[in-house]
Amino acid sequence: MQNMPSIKRCTREELAPEQDLGRLVSFLRSRLAIHVDAKLLPMDLTSAQYIVVVLLARESVNTLAGLCEYMVYDRGAMSRLLNRLEEKGLIIKTQCELDKRSTILCLSEKGKALCPEIMPVVNEVYAQALNGFSEPEKNQIIDLLFKAINNLDTLPEIPPTNRLSIK
Repeated sequence: MQNMPSIKRCTREELAPEQDLGRLVSFLRSRLAIHVDAKLLPMDLTSAQYIVVVLLARESVNTLAGLCEYMVYDRGAMSRLLNRLEEKGLIIKTQCELDKRSTILCLSEKGKALCPEIMPVVNEVYAQALNGFSEPEKNQIIDLLFKAINNLDTLPEIPPTNRLSIK
């Protein structure tokens, strides 16, 4: 069996797409999160928290279940994340009048005021990641990632008992 090079210290030639795609995508996601977290630190937000604030501002979703589905997040982890945002005064939780078991989420005034500052900071990190890419290359990377996602979506569904909890 061949030695697996550290993703931090290897060259492109040492990587095989069929063996290293997941590690490379995971490493990119980790690097993006580290840099986004650093940029959001003055706002007292993390890379996971900012997404919730933006989604609530856009009114894309307004429940824990909706956020979990949208972000592919574990319910327990999302519940803890929402509690932290509530403690920071950025979101408000109210009981749904139609279904007392459900909680409706919305931004507080503080959350609404913070929201316009978030995406410019996050977009700086993404722009840095794409520095040196031509416009066709930027579009190509998105197209290729979607193609890989669609390839996986054609596979048979994993039975619920065998699914990994994505956190």
